[in-house]
Amino acid sequence: MTTVAIELSKALVANGGKDEITLLCSRERPPALVGLDCEAVLSPYRHELTLKTRWLPNIETQLEADAILYPYWPSPPFRRHDAPPAVIFVHDLAFRLRPQEVPWQQRAYLGTVLGPALRNAAAVLVPSESTRRDLLELYRIPGLESKVEVIAEGLPPYVAAGPLPEGIEPGFILAVGTVEPRKNYPRLLAAFRQVRERHGSVPQLVIAGRPGWAYGDTLQRIAAEPGVRYLGHVDEATLTALYESASVLAFPSLYEGFGLPLLEAMSRGVPAVVGAAGALPELALGAAISVKPDDVDAIAGALEQLLSDAQLRVKLGDEGKRRAAEFTWDRAAGQALAVLRRIGSVAQRKVA
Repeated sequence: MTTVAIELSKALVANGGKDEITLLCSRERPPALVGLDCEAVLSPYRHELTLKTRWLPNIETQLEADAILYPYWPSPPFRRHDAPPAVIFVHDLAFRLRPQEVPWQQRAYLGTVLGPALRNAAAVLVPSESTRRDLLELYRIPGLESKVEVIAEGLPPYVAAGPLPEGIEPGFILAVGTVEPRKNYPRLLAAFRQVRERHGSVPQLVIAGRPGWAYGDTLQRIAAEPGVRYLGHVDEATLTALYESASVLAFPSLYEGFGLPLLEAMSRGVPAVVGAAGALPELALGAAISVKPDDVDAIAGALEQLLSDAQLRVKLGDEGKRRAAEFTWDRAAGQALAVLRRIGSVAQRKVA
């Protein structure tokens, strides 16, 4: 979500032409947007609830804006009648589809604000057809279907590769993602153990991702599993090095609204094993092997298939690079600008 908000903001400013873009920020600009050539309005508050209940409803009407985009969290649940039309970005519906794997605070917050935001929004953006289907299935709001538009995420800017962490040799299996229940690490570890037991010498499994929430004993399991290296959070240069040196991406997530690690791996020609849930099969589309994410045997079998078949790895990798080239933030910004201009002009006609 942070990546979407930052990269889409940068691309909107770069592609906005004569449009004036104003950032609304809590306390200060994010470091990645400090040099962005546009005005920023800074809130005196940082807490999300205070922003949504006290600051934003007031500042919205003072902007003299034609339209407003909320690329991170939904718009305020209560907006003034003279506020500009709003576009909200719904990244996924995990809090409804897999509530046991989402922090209770997020479930409570989104469960409260998303419904009113959808009803009040002039347009709703989602990153995949899968998320669009989930949204329309879960929220039977009159007129919602005509508001929803799919705008896929783009690749982050390329960062040159740094050195691989010490003790890691090229050709490893890579897993990228926060250590939290939805990423399915316990089943991935069990599948990796099966592969090692059947074949003895197999490439190392390297995991890059900060500890998240509700992960229980997963970090202890990772530390105790032979052949597994846990790196925690890594910087962009190290992440590039990992993608460029991996032989396979293991991403058997239980649900994703889009799947940025998969797109990043595809752009480097890394074939993947992905969970056949949410948006991952839609994003991969010929660049990965999809498996039932709750089936350890299926995950293990797919890893074995890719590790043992160099031609298949090349085929899926080439298809991944071809598909990944289509996903740019410039394209996403062009689509978002078209939506913003449309709802802004509709609002002007209504006023006139």
